[in-house]
Amino acid sequence: MTLRLAAFAAAAFLIAQPTLAKDLERATPESTGLSKVAMDKLKAAMTQIVASGQRAGIVYAVAHKGKLVALEAIGKRDLEKNLPMEVDTQFHLASLSRVLSGGTILSLVDEGKLKMSDPVSKYIPEFAQTPVLKSVDGDTVVTEPQATPLTVRHLFTYTGGFSYGDGLPKSLGLKQSDVIKKDGTLEEGIKTLAKFPLVNQPGAKWHYGFSGDVLGRVAEVASGQQLDEFMRTHLTDKLGMKDTGFYAKDPSRLAAVYTRDAATGKLKVTNVDQLQNFTAPSKFNSGGGGMVSTVPDYIRFGQMLANGGILDGVRVLKAETVKAMLSRQTTPEQGMTYWYDPERYQSVKGYAWGYAIGVRVPDMVHQVPGVAGDAGWAGFTNTWFFVDPKNEIAAVAMSQLVGTDAGAPVLVTLRTGVYEALGIKEAFDLTK
Repeated sequence: MTLRLAAFAAAAFLIAQPTLAKDLERATPESTGLSKVAMDKLKAAMTQIVASGQRAGIVYAVAHKGKLVALEAIGKRDLEKNLPMEVDTQFHLASLSRVLSGGTILSLVDEGKLKMSDPVSKYIPEFAQTPVLKSVDGDTVVTEPQATPLTVRHLFTYTGGFSYGDGLPKSLGLKQSDVIKKDGTLEEGIKTLAKFPLVNQPGAKWHYGFSGDVLGRVAEVASGQQLDEFMRTHLTDKLGMKDTGFYAKDPSRLAAVYTRDAATGKLKVTNVDQLQNFTAPSKFNSGGGGMVSTVPDYIRFGQMLANGGILDGVRVLKAETVKAMLSRQTTPEQGMTYWYDPERYQSVKGYAWGYAIGVRVPDMVHQVPGVAGDAGWAGFTNTWFFVDPKNEIAAVAMSQLVGTDAGAPVLVTLRTGVYEALGIKEAFDLTK
């Protein structure tokens, strides 16, 4: 291609893209060294996922070397209302919230307002007396004291012994709605949680659960701000993430969430606001799963991490803090990551935990393409994100589906397209 044609193609790409406030600088894939053929293949694969009825719609973005090389909206955000998916459509993040909140709360460590070694009881006194589950025999539940005090580090690494109730006997009666509820506050919910035993001794095992919400309450006490205000002042205002928060200011932009009808196999709308109101301000802000965002907003967060904590001259985290966040912080004895069911959700196989994010472990069997040093996570509503600082990649894909097929193929398609575009063959060796 001649220089004149290349310049024309780049200009056409830039003109064709919607103009968004505080967006990353645009570029063509080939201008940053990515394969245009592979990136076109990625778009075609995402389009086919929607065309086949597996998803109502998808928005995805890829950034390489600090430039936005792909931003696509495919399908519908609401099938019943026939509303198109748009690049600024808002999504329920579900568990992608915990990466945003956890990463932002690390700024309090940078500021000296929080230490990893701090006992959680310094901020939430009720946890000083929280017992640990020892054994269960029928209706008899035996507990024991904490052998090691629960610390802030345990919250960031998800080794504090918190579940979503699944790790405790049903006779104790802990439900997610006991902690996260519209008519309560984060302070009230976490005080309720402190009355139930931890599922294991602090530091013993990695366990998915309320850690992100407990961490959110710690942040409120340490910062003197409610979690929504803390997130605004420490992250979203700094990075120009205008569409990220705990509710959608314009509900018409919020994508409908679907599940698959067991009888017909077709998509049908499902309700995800039983615990938190996503269309109006709520007293309860869940750092573990209660945020909404857009793909252009979230890729800015990812780019900040890829840059070592800074974006557009604004520093959110120290470089060494980001490095620690994206590095393995859990031991083999503490176990690998999973969501609710290690066998159902295979997409995180071969990943351990950094600080509030999954990190790829070399020499492990994996289910998705990637390389040592990449990190990411996902949400139950089918939101996906990963960052690869070594290869200068940040990538996000969001749709809205809950159910047994909510994982692949979106994540596999995203990662496959990115690493094919990079030309990294080793990324596809899933045996190590």
